[in-house]
Amino acid sequence: MVRNLILGYTTWAVELESSAGSPDFPLHHGRLSLSFAGTVADRGSAMTERVPTPALLSAWLRHAGLAAEEREPTRALYRRALRLREAIARAVSALVDGNRPSAEDVATLNDAARRWSSRPSLDVQTLTLSSSHPETIESGLGRIAADAIELLADPQERARLRRCGLDSCGAIFLTPAGHRERRWCSMARCGNRAKVTAFRKRAKSR
Repeated sequence: MVRNLILGYTTWAVELESSAGSPDFPLHHGRLSLSFAGTVADRGSAMTERVPTPALLSAWLRHAGLAAEEREPTRALYRRALRLREAIARAVSALVDGNRPSAEDVATLNDAARRWSSRPSLDVQTLTLSSSHPETIESGLGRIAADAIELLADPQERARLRRCGLDSCGAIFLTPAGHRERRWCSMARCGNRAKVTAFRKRAKSR
């Protein structure tokens, strides 16, 4: 257990492990940018860090299909990535609360997209689009920034943003369009936790 002081606040940083022994990196939030914000678990309570090291940030990007290389990012790049993540988290939380994202957070998203997003290019032989950047850590972060910008710029997508019904979780997710409202970011995770808590409360009241 280590302190992660790179964020704007202090939180305990712990590498979570799944039953199979690999890092626990859920991607159930409906958008890549929301899942990246979800690398801080339980924002409503303990604020557990899922990527407390540059190596685990690289592992998360590979797990999410955003980077092919196994290079460990520099500490400076790691800090920029966490600043991007927290800007996304604050921006979507503001929208769910009926507020506008701050100009500073929007500027962080725009800067990351300009800095790292791949630019389309035309192949002269095939006349097909290709990316001007390989699948690197930087390009993965650029894709996250671009995804967040597309989400925030789309009124229909913004209207689908929800906060997990489990207070201790606090994750922001995208409820499916045209389907029954999701109450929790994940039924398997928070839904079951909520049901267990409710069962215990009923048992105590008997």
